[in-house]
Amino acid sequence: MSYARQGVGTMASRIIVYAAAFGANVIIARLLGPAGKGQVSLIILTLTILIGFAALGIPTALTYYIGKKLLDPSRLFGAALSLFAVLVTVFGGAYWLLVPYIHPLFFSDIPRSLLYVILVAFPLTLFTRYAEYIFLAFNQILRYNVVMVLDRVGYLAALSLILFAVSRSITGVVSAEIAARSLAAVLAVVLVAQALRPSWRFGWREIRSLLAYGVKAHVVLIVAFISYRVSLYILRYYHDDAAVGQFSIALNVAEVLLFVPNSFGLVLFSKSASSRDEDADALTPVATRSVFLLTLVASVALGLVAPVLVPLIFGKAFAPSVPPFLLLLPGIVVFSIYRMLSYDIVARGHPLRVSATAATGLAFNVAVCFALVPTMGATGAALGSVVGYLVNSVVITLIFIRMTGIRLRDFLLFRRSDLRLYRSLFKRTSDSAAKPPPE
Repeated sequence: MSYARQGVGTMASRIIVYAAAFGANVIIARLLGPAGKGQVSLIILTLTILIGFAALGIPTALTYYIGKKLLDPSRLFGAALSLFAVLVTVFGGAYWLLVPYIHPLFFSDIPRSLLYVILVAFPLTLFTRYAEYIFLAFNQILRYNVVMVLDRVGYLAALSLILFAVSRSITGVVSAEIAARSLAAVLAVVLVAQALRPSWRFGWREIRSLLAYGVKAHVVLIVAFISYRVSLYILRYYHDDAAVGQFSIALNVAEVLLFVPNSFGLVLFSKSASSRDEDADALTPVATRSVFLLTLVASVALGLVAPVLVPLIFGKAFAPSVPPFLLLLPGIVVFSIYRMLSYDIVARGHPLRVSATAATGLAFNVAVCFALVPTMGATGAALGSVVGYLVNSVVITLIFIRMTGIRLRDFLLFRRSDLRLYRSLFKRTSDSAAKPPPE
């Protein structure tokens, strides 16, 4: 299957995922209000950061070594499962010990027990991530998409059932998260067992390889994710849960735009990981400029309707979410460049270069947030995020140009040939959809 068609398929799956997440956010905002939404955002963010740290880059390493056919997939998977058991124990235990310290700082208005209960979702989600990156390694994009969709659609279904029929509380939201992640993990086990079986006769070579590449890639992922969300913690430190809830809605709506670079970027990562650098040099520029254009057009449309739709959909209590949302839009558009180029650079085996970029953006984000959030609240948090997005994109662009020699205009400026490509893709997709299913 071609890159473009896989990208469109992944983007369609992302639309479903974002629609389910959007629906869940609407339900939480309507039933729990800004304060409840802020509490939920911080709980899930903390879980996600825990998973990011514990992943240690192993999923990305699996994609790299399997995709490049450098090591035996079954032995790699066996080694990864052994590391999985160790990492769950170590990081789960560390989290358990840290809860008494982080609870009074950021979670003082919710029961401490919820921070322990959400830990159930930790190993489930971590294994699902292993499975998803194995699918990427084998270019099994459909399986990756199916697991991703089931996770969030299952969450929306469980959330609707629990909050409307059982308990309108933070506990209900946590229960829905655990139920959905359990369902996705079960499906991941079934599908990954069809792709390969672990070999327990692995050696230190597989362990060393996964850790050597994984730790470098790990810095990329964890620094990048913290950079996206650090503003929520800083905002909660200086303000209340309601301010966090309102800003989280601004982030949630603005990041709908990221489904475009995330969708095509994942397919680009899968393709680049199993291709020569020369092939990636031909694919990445057209993919990046196409994604940049799509994100720009989508941001203009979203910016025009959001000031009316955000208070209408989430409630008047979330009207303060609109100004920071509008501030985030240009940063998200430019950030699409970072997403695409970072996927390419990591797939080429240079994750530390992306790590340096992410760390630079994080430093600028944190500095601006600490300077502006105490007095400007969510607006200051939005400005900090935008500065981080811009720094990330500029630095990664300079690194990519230096690595490849490709000119800036080659992956930013639209070309007439792109229009022919889009028409051809649309025609093939339409023809495929019009064909009757095989009997």
